[in-house]
Amino acid sequence: MLKKNIGPSGRIFRLAIAMILLMIAVWQKSWIVFLISLFVFFEAWMQWCLIYQLLGKNSCPIDSDKQDVK
Repeated sequence: MLKKNIGPSGRIFRLAIAMILLMIAVWQKSWIVFLISLFVFFEAWMQWCLIYQLLGKNSCPIDSDKQDVK
């Protein structure tokens, strides 16, 4: 399963970038930019970033594995 590693501000930023890329893809009729846009939407939706995963970075404020129940 993919661990969340993107915080709220990163998620909003990725959604904005994905929307811009989607508009460019439609305007230029580019399926490559469209696929990149879909991947960025996926990252924002799942709150997971491949680059962050590879670098071991985490900007998510709450780590669900390390929460104390009591």
